[in-house]
Amino acid sequence: MRPTTVWIAALAIGCTRGGEAAPPPPDPAPPPVLLARPAEVQKPDPCPLAAGYRGTVLGHRVFARLGRDGSRLYGRYFYEHAGIDLRLDGSLSGANAVQLTEGEPDSQTGRFEGTCDPASGAMDGTWTGGPTSGPFHLEPIAPGEVALAAVRRFEVSHRVHKPDPEARIKSCSYSESRVELFGLRDAQVEQSINRQGLEPFTGARLELPLAHSAEKCGDGFGFEADAQQTLVDSFRELATLEQSGSIDGGGAHPGELAFSRVTIDLRTGRPVASHDVFVRNLLRRVLECAARARPFDEEMDAEDLESHFDPASFDLTETGVHFFGHDYPHVMAALDGQGPVIGYDVLLRDGYLRADSPIKRAWSGVTPAPKGKDWCPAPDWSTWWK
Repeated sequence: MRPTTVWIAALAIGCTRGGEAAPPPPDPAPPPVLLARPAEVQKPDPCPLAAGYRGTVLGHRVFARLGRDGSRLYGRYFYEHAGIDLRLDGSLSGANAVQLTEGEPDSQTGRFEGTCDPASGAMDGTWTGGPTSGPFHLEPIAPGEVALAAVRRFEVSHRVHKPDPEARIKSCSYSESRVELFGLRDAQVEQSINRQGLEPFTGARLELPLAHSAEKCGDGFGFEADAQQTLVDSFRELATLEQSGSIDGGGAHPGELAFSRVTIDLRTGRPVASHDVFVRNLLRRVLECAARARPFDEEMDAEDLESHFDPASFDLTETGVHFFGHDYPHVMAALDGQGPVIGYDVLLRDGYLRADSPIKRAWSGVTPAPKGKDWCPAPDWSTWWK
């Protein structure tokens, strides 16, 4: 017998009992029934917060910034006419109820009680401060291509400790008005440009040394200084900001503070630089335009005129590039920022604008000017002083 046959026979004998075959093994147990877990119901956001708000409190126009940490609602707001931050802290419940206190914890000055519309994010209710109460309304500022500017303010004044007998000004004062932008598409960029988020800030931003000097105000002579920042223009997610100011130290004439003007890319928060716009230098052609616009100072030669210009001194408008210089033209030294605007159509035609510029949306859709169109149209001197 072959070994294989022996093994098969042995298995057959081991599998019988009483001459009968062993019963087949039972069927395997069915797998346990898995009970389906009920789907988790996602609760709708009771109030979708926006990056910024505008509205009214007792009829006065206001701007606000709000954030949320769980049910806690916090942030700041300021009245348009005052421009000074007030702290906000409170709660937002799942029932869309809004409760906020105004002011610092140890010196609260008002209270908001109302509701939030979950569809629009607008908030309405009643503001109460002491014996006064009335309606408030806050609505989200929708992001878009044009920035909305609110004015922030700061001022400080102290008397000179021991004024000099010849001092004409016997106090140290500094004031400023500056811009806070709303309505940008990127909340982080908006915060970076404004140099402020949800926390209140009531100090100076523009001329810090002068603000500190006014705070200390030692012996001798005083001064009066003010600085202003304004939004000159905004279009296609670009914004031009201008800063200027003056200081009177008691002399014969007040002095001018530093002048600056810059266009900011609102998508990145970066100032627009020459290499973002131009393929090649065009200062010489700009100076030709400047020379045509100076009928009051014909003795100013080309070299002197050029010293007032800087190829990096420009900003963007909806129609073209505005070039300017310090004390331009010479006779209009008080009007910093004056200079020719050269159209995008002309700059495109003559190959000065970058085709791959990160901010080419400024001239997108502009048709190149026909040959013969003047670079520098004659200025309208009937309105030059306005």
